[in-house]
Amino acid sequence: MSVLLLDTSGTVRDCVDVSLESHNLGPVHVARAFQELTSELAGAAAVILDLEQDSDLQVCRQVRAANPLVPLIVLFDEKSAEHLEAALEAGATDCISKPVNPLEFCARLRSANRRRCQEPESAKASPPQAQPQSEPSFAESLDRAWRRDFRAQTPLSLLVINVDHLATYNRQCGRAAGDQCLLRLAAALQETVYRPDDVVANRGGGEFVVLLPATDTAGAVVVAERLRARVWALAISYAPSSELQQITISLGVATANPSAELSPEDLMAAAERALSRAKLEGRNRVVIEQNVAFSAPA
Repeated sequence: MSVLLLDTSGTVRDCVDVSLESHNLGPVHVARAFQELTSELAGAAAVILDLEQDSDLQVCRQVRAANPLVPLIVLFDEKSAEHLEAALEAGATDCISKPVNPLEFCARLRSANRRRCQEPESAKASPPQAQPQSEPSFAESLDRAWRRDFRAQTPLSLLVINVDHLATYNRQCGRAAGDQCLLRLAAALQETVYRPDDVVANRGGGEFVVLLPATDTAGAVVVAERLRARVWALAISYAPSSELQQITISLGVATANPSAELSPEDLMAAAERALSRAKLEGRNRVVIEQNVAFSAPA
């Protein structure tokens, strides 16, 4: 598995080398500029980019233009986190926080490479429609994940997603077009959630939920922004006469450390409160609910 690392500052090469070598992955080819990568892009398993400055966003676009399929993983820290949304829109397929956790880094790299290897085969067949779980089976998945993360003492995150202005889209474009829009969104959401234990479910009425076991708030926000950027990239337009441009989604995020004092229903309610705030604050955004234990007055 040949991995290309674009490290303009020279600060992350060692940690990437160690991470890959400890899991028998590599080799790593390091470059300081995009031009040094072009001859090797075609055969690369992945491109790793250390996101440090605005010019790195242009590199994301260059990589994606040169090779639309290669996984492009962005490394970020607290300082560069403000550029994550722009990086995803520029073509990044995943974002990993620094300092790099070797287990997480290699798992995501393998997952990205598996998806790339499967893509030519799927392209030959008729495009499959993603089939997210139904609400009852999702409730079972949530309960299992809650109990598993309770035992493991790991955080559990939940995203509640709503399609913005879906009723307006149905009125302008017709119900059949609205149904097709939802099928495309379901497929995009399913394709953009990578880990085997992550679950996407369709709640109906233009609403979806995503379950992220063993994921803290920061990780959940990265996934949420990736989903939001993926839907924007679909460029599903309203009628030409509409004041609205294209379909977007709003996302509510909540994270809990499962305990005897909380329940899966508390987590769901918190994510729904966050979604409500996202709608009130203007839609097409991610909002976090920090207080899972909140209960409304009677």
